[in-house]
Amino acid sequence: MNKYCCGCGVLLQCEEPYEDGYVYPTHFEETVMCRRCFRLKHYGEYKVTNKSNAFYKTIIKDIFRQQELVLHIVDIFNMGNMDYIYSKVFSPAILVISKYDIFPKSINEEKLISYFKNKYPRYKEVITISSEKNYHMDELFKLINKYKCSNEVYVLGNTNAGKSSFINKMIKNYTDKNNFLVTSYMPATTLNVISIKINEDLTLLDTPGIVDDGNIVTHLDEEIVKLITIKNEIKPRIYQVKEPTSLILDKIGRINIMNESNISIYISNNVDIDKASFSKNDKYKDLDCTKIKCLDSEELVIEGLCFIKCSCKTKFEIYLNEGTDVYTRDKIIGSDV
Repeated sequence: MNKYCCGCGVLLQCEEPYEDGYVYPTHFEETVMCRRCFRLKHYGEYKVTNKSNAFYKTIIKDIFRQQELVLHIVDIFNMGNMDYIYSKVFSPAILVISKYDIFPKSINEEKLISYFKNKYPRYKEVITISSEKNYHMDELFKLINKYKCSNEVYVLGNTNAGKSSFINKMIKNYTDKNNFLVTSYMPATTLNVISIKINEDLTLLDTPGIVDDGNIVTHLDEEIVKLITIKNEIKPRIYQVKEPTSLILDKIGRINIMNESNISIYISNNVDIDKASFSKNDKYKDLDCTKIKCLDSEELVIEGLCFIKCSCKTKFEIYLNEGTDVYTRDKIIGSDV
């Protein structure tokens, strides 16, 4: 009889120690969790999975063929696969903007929701939630019951978008069970589809998150990933720039602002940012450089790390580990500068 890990959903096995799903042969009968999830849950140790993005995208395609309700969980700091997932939305779907507790209180929630409704009109609803603070969980529960096509509802999104945290809160709020899903700040915690029965009328299907190769967390050491993970309400860093200026992000990289501008940086409060001499300080200039312009109607995004708003057309030079995506997008939230 096949057994599956209750933490990540992968098939348990005791033959290949370096493959996903391994458990010690002597523990196989009584265990409910693979070695990888056990060590992640109890010791915080993370092991890279051998699954590729093609594997995860195949699951996404299969989900939308089912014609069941889909909850698309989105973290605005990690939207690299947003358009790809939306391109597959032809069954009922709700867009869930997660981690609302980390957003600055200055953000207008109605305008935020309106932005996503206008840009992605095929979603049945757009809602903000915080699994940590239990914000809008009851409202989302009602929407799920309103739009579901059967007892099964899929939950998908980028890795670390907040899917497993959302499901754990659903389990806590609406069941008497002690089940859980393993959560982590590192990518690809969930490896296969996991079925979680909430009640007789609702089963949530947690899916593996798509690992965005351009996300900075795939290019940093685990300790730095802990540092940049946003856990509390962001306090934007505001800089009035009169001449070319360098900002040093400790242990991460460098941002050069090339012309006069006022900028706001939305980033983890734990990241130290220091102004440095533009011409005399060469720290991090050995990293990969991206030169990019950002309009005042746009936001500059460093995928998985931060986004930056500017008061006028601004030229940037961004120094980071090679492979990190840096790009502009339409401005999602209002201005602080």
